Amino acid sequence: MPDTLPIDLGRYSVFTPPDPFEDHVGPFYFRIAGYARQAGSVHCVLPTHPRHGNYAGGVHGGATLAFADYALCLVAGRAADGGTNTSFAMTVSIAVEFLDAGRIGPPLEARGEPLQVTGRLAFARGSVTQEGRTIALWSGVCRHVARAKTMARKDAAASALVQAAPQIVPAGFEPLANASVYSRHIGPSYARKETDGASLVQPTLPHMCNSGGVLHGGYMMSFADSAVTRAAGLVTGMAPSTVAFAAEFLAAGVATTPLTTRVEVPRHGKSLAFLRGLLEQDGRKLLSYSATIKLRQR
Repeated sequence: MPDTLPIDLGRYSVFTPPDPFEDHVGPFYFRIAGYARQAGSVHCVLPTHPRHGNYAGGVHGGATLAFADYALCLVAGRAADGGTNTSFAMTVSIAVEFLDAGRIGPPLEARGEPLQVTGRLAFARGSVTQEGRTIALWSGVCRHVARAKTMARKDAAASALVQAAPQIVPAGFEPLANASVYSRHIGPSYARKETDGASLVQPTLPHMCNSGGVLHGGYMMSFADSAVTRAAGLVTGMAPSTVAFAAEFLAAGVATTPLTTRVEVPRHGKSLAFLRGLLEQDGRKLLSYSATIKLRQR
């Protein structure tokens, strides 16, 4: 059952080692009570602030996606290592259904249920709540590897970051001057309208990485969510909000060159739009995603 009493964050932890994206967007908190493979044993908390806001003043869908991704990795990852923090969980796929709008002020909470742990994969599902209301449902799959192995790769990523050349936005893209507070907090992005959707570009920055030194899955989904809502708005002329979002992670990205994504709108009506996209970096496919968007008059 979701907590409705005030939360004592002094009893909670932040991720160790530090995670740049979670520290920039959050902080995100978690607490394990009982056996890590038991349903509901991991409790995650995201205090909400104005920086998490969307156009309507509520919690941005990208922030909810990032929190759901965090919860999936905590629930699945701690189930995989028994709560010892010796494994590193990387999202393979995740699906999130948005049931209600989150408000700025009260914290978001998440709990989940580990479903299966194998030699390489961990499966889990759960929910995001706020003041007892279910905001979103999530389910996904993580790949878990030894944390020491992941940290060894981090030094190579840090070396590449130091040597990276300045990032250039391609011609024809315009800055999103009217981006939401959450999107601006993450970093500047640029868009170009297409006949059946939109293309977006975002230069990458060090705070977009996870504790392993590669681009955070929650960051990539935040950018993708901004892309689908922007594309839906440009194509339909209506105000968009995300109803469902699904993503498959194809490869890891680094904070050395811009991310690009092309969003298509295969079909839309008066109240719903269906979109799909592919997030790439230097021609490498990083994230395949699809979304259902609710439309309303501006």
